[in-house]
Amino acid sequence: MLINQSDISLKPLLPEDIPLFEKWLDKEYIYKRLCPDGKGQRNAWLDEVTNKDGKYDFLSHFIVYHNDRKIGYCLYADCFFLKELEEEGHDFEDLYGDVTEKNHTYEIGYLIGEEDYLNKGISKIIIQQLEEIITALGGQELSADPSEENIFSVKALLSNEFRKKRDGDYRKILNLTQV
Repeated sequence: MLINQSDISLKPLLPEDIPLFEKWLDKEYIYKRLCPDGKGQRNAWLDEVTNKDGKYDFLSHFIVYHNDRKIGYCLYADCFFLKELEEEGHDFEDLYGDVTEKNHTYEIGYLIGEEDYLNKGISKIIIQQLEEIITALGGQELSADPSEENIFSVKALLSNEFRKKRDGDYRKILNLTQV
């Protein structure tokens, strides 16, 4: 299957997408990456995407489409707010304590939920599309925190010109002259 960049789109996650996200989250290859500490992290992800109490208003969630088919999920978050978040399995202050202003550094995350779409270069396209959105917002830096064992994600980040700051911390300075 050949995937063209124009065939991939990001649309805001809607309440009716939550069961699909939950199904993807429970897949072994996703669960081990996003929930290595177990059910508490899984519940934290569901709290995050449902955002019932407004605690996660600084996060933007999307469903990834290949043409009309929902195939994955992605997000971005302003790290200025993320660094103050206490969440099981993450020390965001350690990662983003160097972020001193709003709308500067944005963390991105993504997953491919449909196995037929793994290893097709879609993560690279998702990263590029998130970068376009964040550049339009005026963001100056992108960040991602994949586990080092997730070699496909690390390769996708590196192929999009991210640089390793340290294990689990990849950054890219945005070229704002392209705006």
